[in-house]
Parts: sequence; C-alpha cells; structure tokens
Amino acid sequence: MKNLAMAVVIRAGKVLVQQRYRSLRGMVYEFPGGSVECEESGEEGACRELWEETGLKASQVLGTYQAVNEYGGMIDYVVINIASDAEPVCIDPVRQQTFFWMRPDDIPLNDFYAADRAFIRSHLPHYL
Repeated sequence: MKNLAMAVVIRAGKVLVQQRYRSLRGMVYEFPGGSVECEESGEEGACRELWEETGLKASQVLGTYQAVNEYGGMIDYVVINIASDAEPVCIDPVRQQTFFWMRPDDIPLNDFYAADRAFIRSHLPHYL
C-alpha cells in the first residue's frame, strides 16, 4: 500500500499541471506530487514534493481531499496557493518535465490517472 500526495497549485483561475516522463506509461499529465514518507502528513508530503519537483514553496493551503489511489493506499490532494510571481522550474532533467498553467476546460482529463480525474471533476471547480 502506497500513500501519495498531490500539490494542486492554483493561481489566477488556472491550475499547475506538469507533463513528465514515467517509465511504464511514457509522457503523462499530472499534478506535482509523489509518495508520502512515514512520518509525514499528506499536506507535508504535497508541500515537500512540490518543492522537490518544481522549486515552488506553498504559501497557503486552501483545502485537502482524500481518495483511494490505484495502489490501494490513500491519495491526498492538497490545494495550494503560491507567491503570485513564482514559476516552476525543472529540477531533475530525467523527468523531462514541462509545466503548464491550465484553465479547467483545457485540462487533458484522459491523460490523467483515474483518481486524479475524479478529483478534477468533483473538487477542483470549487477553487477556480
């Protein structure tokens, strides 16, 4: 069972989405995030992963939602504000990341994992 945390970064009616390389799936769209470490909360894990993957620091947590992930563990979606002028950077070139600020209607839902699609449809509209 693997617990995950996703940083859902909101700014000016858009959400931060990354396209990155995953060895088993090729290029995928997803929120910055990853595994929650043993002593972390979902919120702490999302904020850490955001920093590690994008160089961005959370300035305010707006909400947290939990669901069951595809590995049988929990997934925390942590909706976050950041400084208004901050931009993500590719920290690890192996990930082949490209970042996009997307409006809800532009999010390529079919390229996200199932749990992410459910979050995007059910909860994300409340923040945008």
